[in-house]
Amino acid sequence: MSLQQLAEEFWRWTRTVLWHLFPQTAVKWRNGVLWQSAGFRWGVLLGWVFLSAAFWSLQQLTLHQTGLWVGQVGLRQNLTHEIETIKSQALQLQAEGATETLWLAQKQASLNDRLAESDAQVAQWPNSALRMPLLSQLQTRATQSGLQVIELKVAPAPDAHGFESSRLSFQMKGSERATYAYWQALNQLLRNGVWLNLSWLLQADGQYLMTAQLNLWWDAQDAMTDTGVEVRWQNALVPKSYEPGPHVFPEQSHTHMRLVGTGLSGATWALVKSGQQVLPIYTGQYLGIERAKVQFANAQGLWGAVDDGPLQKLLVWEAATP
Repeated sequence: MSLQQLAEEFWRWTRTVLWHLFPQTAVKWRNGVLWQSAGFRWGVLLGWVFLSAAFWSLQQLTLHQTGLWVGQVGLRQNLTHEIETIKSQALQLQAEGATETLWLAQKQASLNDRLAESDAQVAQWPNSALRMPLLSQLQTRATQSGLQVIELKVAPAPDAHGFESSRLSFQMKGSERATYAYWQALNQLLRNGVWLNLSWLLQADGQYLMTAQLNLWWDAQDAMTDTGVEVRWQNALVPKSYEPGPHVFPEQSHTHMRLVGTGLSGATWALVKSGQQVLPIYTGQYLGIERAKVQFANAQGLWGAVDDGPLQKLLVWEAATP
């Protein structure tokens, strides 16, 4: 069946239905006067309006469902929903911020209490800020310098000149330059120290074993400084440029003196103790009332010459050398 035949069949069926339902309208349609009826014209107009409204509503629904267009009402609803969501998030953030602020305040109060306790402990134990981490700092410095720590300890010592005292003993193994640099650093760091013994021994593997003992003085009446008592004598035991000065202990005899420290093998300095005072002395200086010219120090003691006489032992060690 062709398209034309289908169209003729459709119109025939339409006329038949129209004749049975609306015979007057069917007659007017056959006579060609249907459009002249006002009721038909109004019906066509209302039908067109209804179809247009239905099409527009369907179009709006389709666009809204696909998200291609949002109406003013929907837009307001979306904005209202987003505003409510933001408000709830802001309230949550404010609550979290208040909680964190309270937590920080509690931590700060706890930290202040700890600091107060620490200050109270420092007041009870003078110089604790330096004395407590001393061994750890010395070991860390030795490790950074490439030295092997053989011995490192601190022990209490009798009070000296009204100050608290402790004795630091250590043995470090490494190259000559590294051990010497380590000793120089300690000599600058521990200004409250009096070197009792200091020596370098060359080992079979070519390394040097540095052995040292020194007394550290602490001021019990100056608990908050944590610096110890600075010893009033030359800081650099081996100065870069040496100029001989007045001889050491010019009013005291050798019989009241002892050798308490030396430097590197063949070094030009030593530590001499007379009573409670320890002073460095260098090769070429004069010592004591005898005006003995110092030459060198070794395991037997301090050697020199009196009035350009023969070489003789001037002083012995106060304690056995390590």
